[in-house]
Amino acid sequence: MTEKELVSNFFIEGCKNKNYDLVMTYLADDYIDHSPAGARSNQDAVGILKAVAQMFGNLQVEVLDIFAESGMVATRIQYRALHIGECLGIAATGKELVFEALENFKVCEEKIVESWGCWPDKQIEQMLMN
Repeated sequence: MTEKELVSNFFIEGCKNKNYDLVMTYLADDYIDHSPAGARSNQDAVGILKAVAQMFGNLQVEVLDIFAESGMVATRIQYRALHIGECLGIAATGKELVFEALENFKVCEEKIVESWGCWPDKQIEQMLMN
């Protein structure tokens, strides 16, 4: 599997299919997430995916852009979902959200070992409040 395929499959299996056991095989045991979520293992990362699934129902992800070079994979992802659970301190609204996020990954020996991500929290909050 190429680095781009690995990262694309991470989004598909983790967000869309909720195939957490398979996602565990994509991530190194000592995976580090440098985003505010701050996972420090593949188990932490799966916990974050499960928390996202509780906030957002019918979650769909589309990889809009993906680039890979020298073990680094950069992505621009579009998320589409229904707000079904508390997010950013806001109770479920049932609103449909559509937003983009930038997420970058370091891949080593066919495992995702690190990531850096940025979700547009202020934009999401505004969509939920309006």
